[in-house]
Amino acid sequence: MTTLTAPAPQADPSLNGEPPIHLFRLGCLFVIRVSYWSCRVGNEPRDFNVSQDEIQSRAIASFGSKDLLDPEQNRKVFQQIEKKARHALNRHSRPFPAANAHFVPWEHVGELIAMLDALRSEYQEAVEEFIQRYPARRQAWQAAHPDVPDSAYPSTDALREKFSFRWSCFKVAGAGAASAIEDLEAELAGRELRQEQMAQLKQSLQSECAQFASDYVLAFRSEVAGFCDQVIAAGGEVHGKTLQAIRRKIEDFHAMNVFNDTDTATRLEQLRAQLSGLTGESLKAQPDVAAKLSQACAVLKQQLLDPSAVSKVTGRLRRRVVLD
Repeated sequence: MTTLTAPAPQADPSLNGEPPIHLFRLGCLFVIRVSYWSCRVGNEPRDFNVSQDEIQSRAIASFGSKDLLDPEQNRKVFQQIEKKARHALNRHSRPFPAANAHFVPWEHVGELIAMLDALRSEYQEAVEEFIQRYPARRQAWQAAHPDVPDSAYPSTDALREKFSFRWSCFKVAGAGAASAIEDLEAELAGRELRQEQMAQLKQSLQSECAQFASDYVLAFRSEVAGFCDQVIAAGGEVHGKTLQAIRRKIEDFHAMNVFNDTDTATRLEQLRAQLSGLTGESLKAQPDVAAKLSQACAVLKQQLLDPSAVSKVTGRLRRRVVLD
């Protein structure tokens, strides 16, 4: 696990007794990296009927590329596996504003890793199958495209290195561990500059993490509000599947509510209580109940996205978030 360290920030005295939110005690950051062969290679000047003088006079910066296999056909399986991996990550996380990472609550880390392990095995099997079929596919492509020379193709060993499926899990930490100073003179000479750099880093990281907590809460509120729009758009025509979807959305919110947005959680529990005992059949028998549910969703949306309520929640969160 890679840890980026910065001086531990001090809690804001304006918290009014509320405990600080230690961001990386709630979750960690994930980055997925998947690579595969493009099935293409760049063209060389010798591939064109132009002289060196003509190349220079025309200031040609790029010669384009040529296909060595059918790119769409041969990359598709790897693209699909990568898509499944990123879908799994998106399902259990929220984008983080640094390092192209996603924040995953600790409660979901084990499940996510199990899914990624399975997908990595699937990816490796696809790579082995591709390697086995590579000679035959290459031969068939060259037969249809005789202008592609043998020298353009990578060897099997070189080809294998073009495939990779991995992920990193890390956190942004507070103060690092103490260590001995071996060169005191160099330490003194560089201390002022390092302190300034670390102060800037601390401020930047603190700001990014605080903004992330705020965006995280607002994103989930917006998701619930968007779902309310779907119920409202039904115009009172609510069915059993709608009830299931609402209950599932409430469960999803609670599962990802790591910053304890109590206002939204309370309102969703009130909505769940209104749904208690309701079924698709009872909705058909009581159409007024479905209409009231649509009205309840309209009120819920208004409450969740009320600017003053959102500002109050996110402002408090931004002050409470610390990195250590």
